[in-house]
Amino acid sequence: NDIFEDFFSQTRGGGGRRAERGNALQYNLDITFGEAVYGKEAKLKIPRWEICVDCKGTGAKSAAAIKACASCKGAGQLRFQQGFFSVSRPCGQCEGTGRIVTDPCTTCQGRQRVYKERTIAVHIPAGIETGMRLRLSNEGEHGQNNGPAGDLYVAITVKPHSIFQRKGLDISCDVPVNLVTAVLGGKVEVPTLKGNTVIKVPPGTQHDKVLRIKGLGIPSLKGGGTGDQIYTIKVQIPTKLTARQKELLMEYAKESGMTMETNGDGFFDKMKTFFE
Repeated sequence: NDIFEDFFSQTRGGGGRRAERGNALQYNLDITFGEAVYGKEAKLKIPRWEICVDCKGTGAKSAAAIKACASCKGAGQLRFQQGFFSVSRPCGQCEGTGRIVTDPCTTCQGRQRVYKERTIAVHIPAGIETGMRLRLSNEGEHGQNNGPAGDLYVAITVKPHSIFQRKGLDISCDVPVNLVTAVLGGKVEVPTLKGNTVIKVPPGTQHDKVLRIKGLGIPSLKGGGTGDQIYTIKVQIPTKLTARQKELLMEYAKESGMTMETNGDGFFDKMKTFFE
């Protein structure tokens, strides 16, 4: 066995300073609404402490540059008697490592680790949302004394969309519809994340009525199906009417038995209030 293996097997057995697990890291990742819905493959540049490959984490330029500490005889601890108790403390000569490096590694300057940036591929699953964290095991900082690496956590923030909103597994948006289409029915072009499509507006559609396209929403992270694309109808009431248009609406109101004020403007104001 070479001196590297001898030294670290000794530390694992209790002599010297034990290997320490590296720190966990967190990376805050902003993604678009569409990326949250459909998922993506992301490449993250993570700065972290890594084991020096030139010295294999020993901090020494060569095997011959590692000597057992003469003060603690490689134990890393000094024991002394205090009354009835035997007390141990880290050796000040070797700082608890049990060894002395006589010729440090020129790459890490004897620190055992180097600080560098690494590119890591991360799979962002479809259906993820703000506040969720992805855990990547052993992708955090490497530990001291050849200790295992910590974990990397990727914290997700989904940027708001200019049109769509998320409601559970559903994607929602408002759709303006003119008064004639709402009353008589018709077809309306609406947006989706995959492009525009056409939906049918049934006759007599009321303000705030919800129409759906099944299965065009957000997939469940647990594999429980996919939500819907929902559209909330916003009936647009005309604010400027010609005399003829007002006359026609007045005739409609009379034939329908609607009660209204003698002032025609009051009737239209009520209609606006009704649809708001």
